[in-house]
Amino acid sequence: MGPKRATLLGLLLLLAAAPPARGLDEIGPEEDVSDLLATPPRAEGEDIIPGRRWAVLPEFGYGPDFGPEFGAKFTDRDLASTGITLDVEGLYSLKQREKVGLSIGSPHLGGDRFLVLFNAEYLKDPQRDFFGLGNNNVGSDELSTHLYERAEGQLDVGWRPVPRLALDLGLGLRHLHIGRGDRSDDTPFTVKAFPGLPGVKGGYVVPLEASLVWNTRDGVVRPTHGWRAIVKVSHTNPALRSDFRFTRYLADASYLIPFHDGAQILGLRADGAFIAGKPGHVPFWELEELGGDDTLQGFFPRRFLGTGRALVNAEYRARLGGFTFFRLWYLQFDGALFAGAGRVFIDRDELGRRFAPSDAERVRVAGGPGLRIALSQALVARIDVGFSQEETGILYLAFGHAF
Repeated sequence: MGPKRATLLGLLLLLAAAPPARGLDEIGPEEDVSDLLATPPRAEGEDIIPGRRWAVLPEFGYGPDFGPEFGAKFTDRDLASTGITLDVEGLYSLKQREKVGLSIGSPHLGGDRFLVLFNAEYLKDPQRDFFGLGNNNVGSDELSTHLYERAEGQLDVGWRPVPRLALDLGLGLRHLHIGRGDRSDDTPFTVKAFPGLPGVKGGYVVPLEASLVWNTRDGVVRPTHGWRAIVKVSHTNPALRSDFRFTRYLADASYLIPFHDGAQILGLRADGAFIAGKPGHVPFWELEELGGDDTLQGFFPRRFLGTGRALVNAEYRARLGGFTFFRLWYLQFDGALFAGAGRVFIDRDELGRRFAPSDAERVRVAGGPGLRIALSQALVARIDVGFSQEETGILYLAFGHAF
């Protein structure tokens, strides 16, 4: 084994997924739909290695909220030459965080006019921190901690009036259990410290969703140009057997600008979300959030929670090189610099006054360097080190682009 291959194998063994293996949780299915739109059928005579659409690799790494973690991930974007995308992942951390995820979808139904996507996931985190509500000044010290256990599944069906546009309808089922969990110090449990917090004991959410997904990018793993836009409305109420009643409105748009024939890329993103519901009808674990590898790298995951969110991001990527690894994958490396700014909003009603320690109006800013490792046409691993006013050098290791 040559030194280049040995070094690469070491990098692959150090990769680990942060809590989401994709971008924002609220638009996770829509991001998968976007990837389906940008995944064309296999071309006749396609080079088997640069075009390889499957990858399987071990995961081992560290996250700021769950500690050391290990597991495995498998992705195939052309399962058995059917055009079906399959993604399976299993993770376990030394802090007993468990995650199992499955995603399967096809964009090539009815002559490429329809698509279908199914997602399922189980996540158990025995020590999830809560920092209060709003754009507060609590800092990096959590107010409480709790057990967070989530099981969910969702089916989406989409119509493609044009090849790069999908109009989707989705129905999901999500169950949350919030308990006392584990703790390493005298941090109070959320269920005891905030007994009146909406959703503090968990419950069922059954969202009915409609979305528009538009993707003009030239690929999934290393896109160099084009738009990705998502507009989504999600509603749940007791008539759908949900324990809560609220409506979420969300828009997310990003654009990639290439330089020097795609060797350098500038990505820009704008995101906004609002969740409407009466006090007591919106569980705190469904609120809009900022912080973590998919929004503001440099703040602790879920650092800010609110009924609304405004966010802008920028990322510059430059190709560092690539080579074939053991006749399995073609590896491409990009260095990255990223920055983001945003804040959350919360009404100063009874809920805000009781559970938001403060609601500072200043915008939060974070940024730092990163590395992107693309494995053929299968997946991309992302390593970021984020800096902010509160944290210095938080490490994020994830799969998929942030936007």
